[in-house]
Amino acid sequence: MKSTLFSSLILLAASAAHSQTSPAASDAGRSAPVAAEAAAATAPAPEKKPDVIFVPTPQAVVDEMLRMAEIGPKDVIYDLGCGDGRIVVTAAQRYGVKAVGYDIDPVRVQEAREKVRAAGVGHLVRIEQADVFTLDLTGASVITLYLLPQLNVRLMPQLARLRTGSRILSHNFDMRGAKPVEVRHVTVEPGGDGDFFVDEDGNHTVYKWVVPWEPEQAAP
Repeated sequence: MKSTLFSSLILLAASAAHSQTSPAASDAGRSAPVAAEAAAATAPAPEKKPDVIFVPTPQAVVDEMLRMAEIGPKDVIYDLGCGDGRIVVTAAQRYGVKAVGYDIDPVRVQEAREKVRAAGVGHLVRIEQADVFTLDLTGASVITLYLLPQLNVRLMPQLARLRTGSRILSHNFDMRGAKPVEVRHVTVEPGGDGDFFVDEDGNHTVYKWVVPWEPEQAAP
């Protein structure tokens, strides 16, 4: 009888001990997912990759784009996808205007900043790492592009908010739905200006729009 009573007391004590530790264990189990969620929330977002590979615009095409822009002393140029910074550097050197180059690739940003420094135009030119599709472009009066047609179209809502009279210049690619006011062709000898990559046929096109642009009629 004593043995049975003692065994019952041991089982009762063990049961009580289990009931006291279970909530703690349960809390620990619940806290693990919460901690994981908190860590995920504070982790940096994965870096966005460029939408296009870097292909430099030949200097002859840069020159033509800036001529077509009819740049005045009060203009401000934004180059979207500035690559090595040649457009904004040329604009500052030849026209003495302020310019900002935007690129999402940190390698290109560093390269462009070096070009700005070497050219001595840091008082006029700024290079920023940014996703161009998130930018407020209304500070510019001239926009230069060398993107893909679908990316130009994706930018149209931002470009439409530019001030009346602002100019948009695009190398090689049009902007479906917007009728250009001018289209010029530039022939460049392959590799002629020292670039490692130039179109094999050397034929380039520059498109120009003025805000607000005329809607382009869809082809029948």
